[in-house]
Amino acid sequence: MNISLPKTISGWCMWLFFLWVGLSAFVPFFAGLAIVSGILALGYAVFSFLGM
Repeated sequence: MNISLPKTISGWCMWLFFLWVGLSAFVPFFAGLAIVSGILALGYAVFSFLGM
């Protein structure tokens, strides 16, 4: 099995968004910082639109 890392900024934003949301389901500290989820989601949308 070969796992590859994202090659674009939007890919990193998406990857980190799902990691953050997944961790927030189990660790209350991450759920308290919900603004990070919004920033990562917005980052994905903007960078994806720009093709980065």
